[in-house]
Amino acid sequence: MAAWNVFGEPVTDETVRNYFPSKLVITRKDRAYFAYNLKEAENKHKRAEEFLMKLLNELCRDEESAVTLGTIYNATGDTLTYFKDYDWLGRVQGPGYPKQIQNGQWAAFLHVGSRGSVLYRGPHKEGEDAAWLHAWSNSNDDPTKRYVFTEIFEPQHYDASNVWSYVEPEIKTASCNYDKWGFYTSASMTQDSPYKYSATMTWEFIP
Repeated sequence: MAAWNVFGEPVTDETVRNYFPSKLVITRKDRAYFAYNLKEAENKHKRAEEFLMKLLNELCRDEESAVTLGTIYNATGDTLTYFKDYDWLGRVQGPGYPKQIQNGQWAAFLHVGSRGSVLYRGPHKEGEDAAWLHAWSNSNDDPTKRYVFTEIFEPQHYDASNVWSYVEPEIKTASCNYDKWGFYTSASMTQDSPYKYSATMTWEFIP
């Protein structure tokens, strides 16, 4: 049963075959390509944002709290699984982070605080797992600027005891785009309220 904070029909081999019935071999990159090009299909991103706005109105009546409306899109060609999260300030509210994001789906979360991060993991092209980091800084401590940070590493990279002290300053100085092992991740945040973090995980050269 799908979580109620993921949006969109998964993009599968069957999805690709519907467009190209005669295609004999469908690859992971084919699924990723179609997922990327169907990012806005079925109004799925709009529905994710509408869900977050409703959640915001229900759960966050304190106008003084910094809030981030987060949406993350999976166009990697495979299912990504929740790995871990870390908060410097605040915490996720409501249903939390989805346990899985299938290819072609948007995940939605509401973070109140709001300096945090979440990691999803899934196979990279060599068969080993990769971990995709999404981090943001949107707090009343720095009301004039919002920041994002995203990267891709081995999952064990995030087991180090000092990793979060490394990540936190990177949020304000590092790029909002990152590529590794032929994959690519990008993130952005609006600079006007309500503050929206949006990220896409896909293959390099597909965007």
